[in-house]
Amino acid sequence: MAKKTGLIAGLIAVVILVVLAVLAVFVMSMRRSHMMMGGAGSQLELVAVSADGTQIPPSADVISVTGDLPKGAAAQKSGDMIVKLALNPYPPSVGQGEFDVTLTDLNGQAIDDASISLDMTMPSMRMPPNQPVMEFVSNGQYHVEAYYTMRGWWRIEVIITRGSENQSVFFDLGL
Repeated sequence: MAKKTGLIAGLIAVVILVVLAVLAVFVMSMRRSHMMMGGAGSQLELVAVSADGTQIPPSADVISVTGDLPKGAAAQKSGDMIVKLALNPYPPSVGQGEFDVTLTDLNGQAIDDASISLDMTMPSMRMPPNQPVMEFVSNGQYHVEAYYTMRGWWRIEVIITRGSENQSVFFDLGL
């Protein structure tokens, strides 16, 4: 009987440890999601990030071309280009949104010879492809309407093709 009671106590302890481990993972993922969303009741601002998600503050080159950017816009340098992404409406919500990319060289001159597509993903979960192709408007500006399929942390990859060269820049956003 003592052996059976000890075995049951051991199984209960294992079950409790497993439940605590699952809860810890859940709390950590919720904390990360909460932090990515900017805390309770607010959203993560649109920010330029590297491919690994590290935030990229605006460089002197970017600031000299774009000046101070309004909320809903972010920019970063990629090679010899400045890539600015602007969202409308801002803050965004689930459903359709407008995406505007402006390409300039480091002197602020418009780049009109690019093909641009977006790859919109949610790093925290698997999603079906969401890869709208942008249309050239004028004076270095490209535009597309696309959908946010749900609330959460989004990574927007801007894929720029010029001739035979491809470049990508990344932006993070929470909605």
